[in-house]
Amino acid sequence: MILAVIGTGYWGSKIVETIKSMQLPVTLHDINDSLDAITPGTTDGVIIATPARTHKDITKKMLRKGIGVLVEKPAFMNMDEYREIEPYTKNTKFMAGHILLYNEHFNFLKQTVSDKEILHIEHRRLAWGRLQNDINPILHFAPHDIAILDNLLGAIPDKVKSTGIHITRQLQPDFVTCDLQYGKVSVQLQMGWYYHEKIRDVSVITDKGTLIWNDNKNKSEWISQLIEDGRQIQHTDKNISFEESISPLQKQIQAFIDYCEKDKLPDSDMAHTKRVTYIVECMEKSLKTGEVICPSKEY
Repeated sequence: MILAVIGTGYWGSKIVETIKSMQLPVTLHDINDSLDAITPGTTDGVIIATPARTHKDITKKMLRKGIGVLVEKPAFMNMDEYREIEPYTKNTKFMAGHILLYNEHFNFLKQTVSDKEILHIEHRRLAWGRLQNDINPILHFAPHDIAILDNLLGAIPDKVKSTGIHITRQLQPDFVTCDLQYGKVSVQLQMGWYYHEKIRDVSVITDKGTLIWNDNKNKSEWISQLIEDGRQIQHTDKNISFEESISPLQKQIQAFIDYCEKDKLPDSDMAHTKRVTYIVECMEKSLKTGEVICPSKEY
């Protein structure tokens, strides 16, 4: 399979490097190129790693050529973009890039909590880095979190409330906290890029204990929680790090190849992308209006 990567920044270059390590042919294209050189005769699939606001137009152009597309998150800025693209995916493969779904720690998380009652989930995505005015922290960070929640809970939240905090004089808030309610399961997402260190972790609190996934440290731990004589007793039963011979990015690329060549449906297909895009849009609407949003089940 011959792949083309559009986007010459850090992540686009990382994707090209990974494809080459898989012993596959790949071409790299700058966003400012005409992209006319990418044709069904020369390319079997395209991976788009360009700024978020360019995704819709590039995706549309490739799908109209009949070339399968893997677009990095966020796939679309809003549901209007999704609806514009959706008709072109009827006969051509489309997949969104949510690399955390291909992480062994996420598989461990799902297996560990599968036979337990989930009560509360917390995600933290905080960083010290370049401040951004073109998109807010929700659109930058939340698609990964919502992709995980959708895969884990398989539902649209009943309520969404977002709150932003401005520290610098940027147009966009520096920190955002989002509270979501999925039936009996409460979820809180914390995200921002004005923090003294990089934090990426997920905590899943269940009726039997807590699973903590620290993505920065490549570590997961399961902490059992028991009540004896009115006292809470904690015990760390599992503390796991994975040395993956195949990286999550390589697994994601392979999932795209299997989808194009074998019609094997990936976790982040168009239906999954629709749910993620809609929930993120509700989070952004709440941030702008200050209101609690009750997402429709018929979106």
